[in-house]
Amino acid sequence: MSERRCGKCDGTMREGFLVDSTHNSRRVARWAEGAPEYWFFRALKLRGRRQLPIRTFRCTKCGFLESWATEHAG
Repeated sequence: MSERRCGKCDGTMREGFLVDSTHNSRRVARWAEGAPEYWFFRALKLRGRRQLPIRTFRCTKCGFLESWATEHAG
C-alpha cells in the first residue's frame, strides 16, 4: 500500500484513533447510524443501531484529520 498523503497540503498522513472516554473507561470511538436520540439524563439511545469503529489519519504537516467508519479494517 502506498503512503497516504494529505488532501489539504500533501503532507504525510499517520494512522491513529479517536478515544471515547466515559464512565472511567476508554475505547476506540464508534460511528452510530442515524440521528441522535436520547433517553433520560441525556443518555444516547444506541440499541439496535449499526455501530462501526472509527479509523482516523492525521497529517503530520498541517494537522488535518480524515476518518472512516468501515465494515472491515484495511
